[in-house]
Amino acid sequence: MKKLLLSICFIAALLLPRSYAEVKMSPSTQNFLRNYESTTSEQQRTKLKARYAVAQNNNQTIVSAFLHLADKNNLDGLDENGVVINAQYGTILSVRIPADKLETVSQLPSVQYVEIGRPVRTRMNNVRSADFSNADALHAGTGLSQAYTGKDVIVGIIDGGFQYNHINFYDSERQNLRVKRVWNQNTSGTLPDGFYYGREYTTPEEIIAAKQDYAASHATHVAGIAAGAFNGNEYYGIAPDADLVFVSYNMYDNSTSNTSITDGLKYIYDYAESVGKPCVVNMSLGYHIGPHDGSSTFDRICDNLQGSGRLLVGASGNEAEYNMHAKKTLTPDDTTMKSLVEFTPSWYLYGNMTSTVDIWGDADKPLSAKVIVYDIRNKREVYASEAVSTTAGTSEHITDPTGVDGTIDISAATDPYNRKGNITIDINIASLGSSSYYVGFEVTGPEETTINAWTDAYMSWLSNFGNSEFTNGDNQSSMGEIGGTGKRIITVGAYTSCNHIEHKNSSMYNDSYQTVDQLASFSSLGPTADGRMKPDITAPGSMIVSSLNSSTSSNRNGEDFYYVVKQENVNTVNYYFGSMEGTSMATPVVTGILATWLQAKPYLTPEQVREVFAHTAKTDSYTGSIAGTGNNQWGYGKIDAYNGLIYCFGLSGIEETGAPTRPMVYPNPATETVHFLLPNNDSNVTIAIYTLNGTQAVSRYMGDVAAGEQCQLDLHGIPAGIYLVRITGEKTHLTTKLSIK
Repeated sequence: MKKLLLSICFIAALLLPRSYAEVKMSPSTQNFLRNYESTTSEQQRTKLKARYAVAQNNNQTIVSAFLHLADKNNLDGLDENGVVINAQYGTILSVRIPADKLETVSQLPSVQYVEIGRPVRTRMNNVRSADFSNADALHAGTGLSQAYTGKDVIVGIIDGGFQYNHINFYDSERQNLRVKRVWNQNTSGTLPDGFYYGREYTTPEEIIAAKQDYAASHATHVAGIAAGAFNGNEYYGIAPDADLVFVSYNMYDNSTSNTSITDGLKYIYDYAESVGKPCVVNMSLGYHIGPHDGSSTFDRICDNLQGSGRLLVGASGNEAEYNMHAKKTLTPDDTTMKSLVEFTPSWYLYGNMTSTVDIWGDADKPLSAKVIVYDIRNKREVYASEAVSTTAGTSEHITDPTGVDGTIDISAATDPYNRKGNITIDINIASLGSSSYYVGFEVTGPEETTINAWTDAYMSWLSNFGNSEFTNGDNQSSMGEIGGTGKRIITVGAYTSCNHIEHKNSSMYNDSYQTVDQLASFSSLGPTADGRMKPDITAPGSMIVSSLNSSTSSNRNGEDFYYVVKQENVNTVNYYFGSMEGTSMATPVVTGILATWLQAKPYLTPEQVREVFAHTAKTDSYTGSIAGTGNNQWGYGKIDAYNGLIYCFGLSGIEETGAPTRPMVYPNPATETVHFLLPNNDSNVTIAIYTLNGTQAVSRYMGDVAAGEQCQLDLHGIPAGIYLVRITGEKTHLTTKLSIK
């Protein structure tokens, strides 16, 4: 009887108008479906991988997606339609669906919304020094009861281009591989428990024999920065004693998507829980499909998975040099936003002009939109499509519109979680009829609606070409949806610690043309669409030297050959180290530092991490006066590993971390408050601050102070300058300098 009723539901659903089905599909899902339906052969359909997360399996096209359920316990109709569930997050499923069943699945009564996955792109010499991250002091245990190197902490890396057996991933004695688990999501073999794709390696022998996921170096470089342990040169990482778990996401194969990343995150956290260790995960990845306000399905899953002893660090992105964002608030006299898509001048190197434009409005405010082709020379519209509406959930598949050789898809829907109107435009064109023709969009909505639009910034951005009727692009809110917008994700921007380095095989890449200590010109900016500060922190990210994959570095045909800085021979095997730059490199600096903090405080939360940043991040003439408040370029400032760890002592208590070996005063420089710790219990303790000529500025009697107890002194009303701090007690007599900003 149940199957009979289900069949009746299917038949009834198929008789409904298409617009009803599309209301239950995200705009990206609608665009994919229109493209899929317009192709006639599997060979043509494989080309969809260039823009959508699809795979081929036994001549069947499979898509990855998030399914939103009306009831987390109601899975009716999924198995019958070939849906494979990889992970469940409450009412959200990470799944794989046969493309032929996509519309049928969307119409199931148990399914509230279908959101197809989208492909994701990639985004040490002096880095550890006191001038930059200040991690060397942790490794040395300066003034501490022990060294902090990430021991008994899991560092997870979700990335692509791993050389699993690189010498950097062994212990410092070069005997034991520290990689405990590998999940290669893009090959077949032994499945990880609870997942239904990819291959898992669980023993050192399996991991060493596998060698690599594919010939690239991004992940090898990132993992080396976070936790490399090879001490035969100066390029080892921040947490060299951490255990490693790798999830291989293939950047060159679009069959994986943001759904694969949430699966990978769960996989790493599950392993860490199984061995009873705290964990920090690194995502040096990015894309720009989503609301950029922390309400995306991806961000909500990531936020829910994080917590005490479970941290997640993401790259802000490398798009600050591109005007890939546009924003306009509609008024009673102007209820339309128009903008045009500009492609990189070398677009032809990529085959076609391809771009995705993702547009979002405000909650409960409907939008309508159409595609236009505009002649900027003669200031006239040569084509306008039919409008799509977020209330009706409609879409248009446009082939060869006037002035364009190619296809354009535009779809609209209302997101069921944030109730915002969303319009997605996928552009795939071979040529334009005139050099003055540009594809664009026109969005209409109620007055006081704020509209934000982003391109994928892969090879396109937004422009008005000097026409005031159109909205020009900007580089604000350019942080990526993967790692850049989540409410609990720690988002990292990049500054320059090195702008010149000698490469082994070429001099063409010796200079980065960045300014040391300045924010890197590429480091993406905030704020989020809901007004939160991003990034949260910055770290060195320009010309960072770390491990490279031997298969891409050993000969001049390899893509990393000219980036090699040093070659090391260990037991007759050559290993390579070279330079890269980007927020992808800054992010693992922070990941490694957080691993050392988790060693001291295994239950550290994302919220506590931000508190540490606010009180201990470095500020200088480049950051400006942002101490304790931060901004959308630098976050709270430049990360300080050592002073951050000292602050963690106060968060976690003496029972977890142990007292320092000497009295400590931090942060230094200080702004509103200064803290101190004592190595031993003491009584009749007083802390006082004096000007350099001996005048007392403030004094406070603290009485009995326990070893490792965090005490603080209010600095309000004390002018900026250099002062002397004196701490006295029955056992303590300390005088040190303090800078107040």
